[in-house]
Amino acid sequence: MALASVALVWWLDLALRWTFEPALLWRNALPVFLVMLLIYGLSGRALMALLLGGGIARLVFEVNAIKELNLDEPLLPGDLVLWHQVLHNMGFFAHYTGHRLVLLLLALLAAMAVLWAIWRLEGRWRRPHWVARASWIVLSLLLLGTLYRGIGPWREAYADEALPDFQLWDPIDSVQHVGFMAGLVRMSQEADTTIPKADELLVRDFAARHIADLKARMTRQPPADLPDIVVVQSEAFFDPGVLKDMDYGVFVPNFEQLAATGITGNLTTPTYGGGTIRTEFETLTGYPMQAFPSVVYPYYGLVGGWMPAVPRRLAALGYSTTLYHPFSGSFWNRRQTMPELGFQHAYYRQAFAGAERAGEYISDRALFDYVLAHLDDGGSGPHYAMAITMENHGPWDFDVGMLANVLGRRPLPKSLSAAGTEEMVYYLSHLVNGDAALGDFAKRLLARPRWTVLMFYGDHLPALPSAFADLHFDDDGLEVQEHTRYMLVSNRPLAPRKLDLSSYDLPALLFDTIGLPEDGYLAFDSVARQAWAQNHYQDGVKYGQVLFNAAQLEVACRRKLDAAGDCGSVPSQDQPQPGVARKE
Repeated sequence: MALASVALVWWLDLALRWTFEPALLWRNALPVFLVMLLIYGLSGRALMALLLGGGIARLVFEVNAIKELNLDEPLLPGDLVLWHQVLHNMGFFAHYTGHRLVLLLLALLAAMAVLWAIWRLEGRWRRPHWVARASWIVLSLLLLGTLYRGIGPWREAYADEALPDFQLWDPIDSVQHVGFMAGLVRMSQEADTTIPKADELLVRDFAARHIADLKARMTRQPPADLPDIVVVQSEAFFDPGVLKDMDYGVFVPNFEQLAATGITGNLTTPTYGGGTIRTEFETLTGYPMQAFPSVVYPYYGLVGGWMPAVPRRLAALGYSTTLYHPFSGSFWNRRQTMPELGFQHAYYRQAFAGAERAGEYISDRALFDYVLAHLDDGGSGPHYAMAITMENHGPWDFDVGMLANVLGRRPLPKSLSAAGTEEMVYYLSHLVNGDAALGDFAKRLLARPRWTVLMFYGDHLPALPSAFADLHFDDDGLEVQEHTRYMLVSNRPLAPRKLDLSSYDLPALLFDTIGLPEDGYLAFDSVARQAWAQNHYQDGVKYGQVLFNAAQLEVACRRKLDAAGDCGSVPSQDQPQPGVARKE
């Protein structure tokens, strides 16, 4: 079993196949061997342990390959929290497997037949005594548990000295150097610490040097006339003009025209190809995901009802807060999380029954029409609406269907391969369709007599591996390093300007532009951005560290920071909680 484990990981893992490093081989093979040993103890059948353990390892590698292809990220320990998401949304996830799903099902059926035959065959052979089997079970479970928790010598065995090319903040590059199984063990060991210890002195020193600005923002009185606020998180939105042989604005003319009237720029987001909730979490709370490197999915374990998120802050000012998302409320755990963040109402897929679709999902136009209808019927008070689109959700290699002619005279680069053309035609058709819907939506929204602010941003770049490999980006960067776009516009005068931001900066930008009070971490974000601009955008890493540590400090103590950089405010959980109404 030990030899089979080594041979198996060497065969399955390209990171190991092109080099022969015994130290890396045994570190990658050990988890597979321990699983085989556990199966051997449970069944008492050696061939069964070899084949079933090997099959499980092969399945894990296949799932990892699918995730790497679509998200440019390997399987992570945090993915375990999604097992029920996969079971309840098999149709959705099946789109990402392509032909692999059929092959996996066929392989599963064949494996079941072979395992049944081996079970019957080995049942006639002599098996180990139950005491020996119990010993193998206990030993394998003990070693697996301590291995993945990093207890005893295991932490040193997978430490930086043993895996010098491992970098926690870059998991895809790490597993390509140290191997998938070894990387998974190391990431599991690191995942025990969900909130790093903040450098409190760094935060307090920054606060001491900017205390006047912090106090001014925290005590700022809101405008007497509060605007309606509409935030649109657009699925996989970016301007293809960042690609070679493609021009800016050709496929998103409405966005570019609107953006020119307000605040706009590039947006750095914490995910690529998927993982929408990482960007969503940042834009709702202002906390950078980089401050919590071991947290993969913030809606599982990190979010709490105490957090002073954007909807919770606005509800305290008298806003009605509503979420619109034409997909399952259980997906990404939104049904539980959104009320904790302050949304009083939520409309999910069933509320959009019969709505127009564009391909696989509800169209952006249908979603925007729904938002407008509810804004106009929602009473006289100020409204905060967040719309999360679905139309241009991946994978992006489907038949474009009814949108076949939407690209019109917009030519595609001749350097695209057949696979790249398929991806770009599907993606761009929905991008153009969504951009037209945005133009119509903004025209009607901003024509309303009430003061209205619209924030629109893309949550991440789409995973178009073939197209990106064919075209390359203007700056010759990797797709995971590229930016989406955002804009903040209003039907009241707003000085146009270009400002490149990270997605965690958007809440502070929104509050600062309207003139709303910014307390706690939100004030630190605005003051840090202001100080960075006054420093001519030098030493960005220094200001980033201030924000990361301020976020860690506020989340760890579960209270909003005061102007001195201390967690001295009244706990947010003691404040009145808004009521919640949800409609599927």
